[in-house]
Amino acid sequence: MEQIIIAIIIIALGFYVFKFYPFEKGNVMKLVIAAIFIILTAICKRLAIMIPLFGAESLKIGFEYIPLMLAGYFLSPSYAFIVGLCSDVIGLILVPTGFPFFGFTLGTILVSVIPSLIHEHSKNISPQNVLRIVIGLILVLGIGASIYIGQLDSVSISETVYHLQSQDKITLISICLLLSLIFMIVIAFLKRKINAQEAKTFSTWVLCVVLTELVATLCLTPLWLDMMYQIPWTISLCIRVVKECAVLPIEIFIGYILIPILNRIWVRLEK
Repeated sequence: MEQIIIAIIIIALGFYVFKFYPFEKGNVMKLVIAAIFIILTAICKRLAIMIPLFGAESLKIGFEYIPLMLAGYFLSPSYAFIVGLCSDVIGLILVPTGFPFFGFTLGTILVSVIPSLIHEHSKNISPQNVLRIVIGLILVLGIGASIYIGQLDSVSISETVYHLQSQDKITLISICLLLSLIFMIVIAFLKRKINAQEAKTFSTWVLCVVLTELVATLCLTPLWLDMMYQIPWTISLCIRVVKECAVLPIEIFIGYILIPILNRIWVRLEK
């Protein structure tokens, strides 16, 4: 039943993006660029780092979200939908995991579509308002993660239960709050050092990354794991909260470095 509901959501999302953001007729170049992003995503899926957490190799940091989000940033939602869908299908072909679960397909599509929708609608929002939204989301993530960790008593990793001591909680909460503070300081610093257009680009990209990770990684992925393997949503969420502390800065930094480079390539291709 869950598969049917999720499949209907995917179809409805596809209908929405193709109705309001249709393909540009005769623009083969965007299809080629979309195909390049799909290939990059397939390559990045093979690149992952396992980090020990609580004494076990339990924290996987991958890079496949970066090309997906960049595809959404540069392409319209209809192209982003195709990039996300094809990336998931190709991933299943390269690394078969049994019968596909449409929840992960929806998650991959949203990783590409959310940045595309944000980029489309942020054009009508002032840089100051984009910056306020970004800072608000970072505060919500930092404070929310800290409250959540403070209420946890144990974490299950690789079928092993780890009981969190007060010192563990204080350490994790300190990391969350410190990173939130660093994010806000860096954003404020960069806003003063760069021009208005670059500040808008940076704020928009940060908003894309934060909102995408909030929806796809912190909300949907734990839900899918609960549906498939009966892993409690709260336990799965804890690991991902810690993961985001490491992943968010990496994705923001790499993406912000690549955006101007890809912009220059994009301009040359359109000539």
